[in-house]
Amino acid sequence: MEEARTWSEILPAYEARGLNMLMVSIDPYETEESIEAFNSQAGVAEPLPTVIDGDDIARRFGANALETTVILDRNGEVAFRDATITDADTLRAELESVL
Repeated sequence: MEEARTWSEILPAYEARGLNMLMVSIDPYETEESIEAFNSQAGVAEPLPTVIDGDDIARRFGANALETTVILDRNGEVAFRDATITDADTLRAELESVL
């Protein structure tokens, strides 16, 4: 929840610079309603673009834990990956390096 809230706060500043962001739920029982409930509980002001991983997106990028963040550069190459809560300063620094 903490990282979702962080992304919702920093995303608007980077969208204008070309950032496309997608949250991926690996829970096969996830629904639109449960995603909305998560956003509400997390204190996410603006809903984050979220998909339910029916095509093994997470597996393709080696994301097998909650709170995994993968940032791709403009060529689609992995520029950053971690599997823990990432703070806003780290996310901003990583985004600056790829945008």
